[in-house]
Amino acid sequence: PESFGRTTLEALAMGRPVIGYAHGGVREQLEALFPKGLVPVGDTDAVVRKVLEWRHEPPPVRELADAFSLPAMQERTLSVYRELA
Repeated sequence: PESFGRTTLEALAMGRPVIGYAHGGVREQLEALFPKGLVPVGDTDAVVRKVLEWRHEPPPVRELADAFSLPAMQERTLSVYRELA
């Protein structure tokens, strides 16, 4: 698992659907931005089913919100620090 992978966000920002395991940062990102791309951890059959289902007509990807922009993530991190201080 990636704690916070950029590849998921980069693909979604380009309008490309993403399939990813519901674990770590990918789970967090897909839950917020593209939940239909989530599959259970380790379920390669689910990945194959989605690939086959989407190969001719991939689902549309909506425009990304600012939830994972650098300023938004910095503010959330600083908020946790302020709360703990």
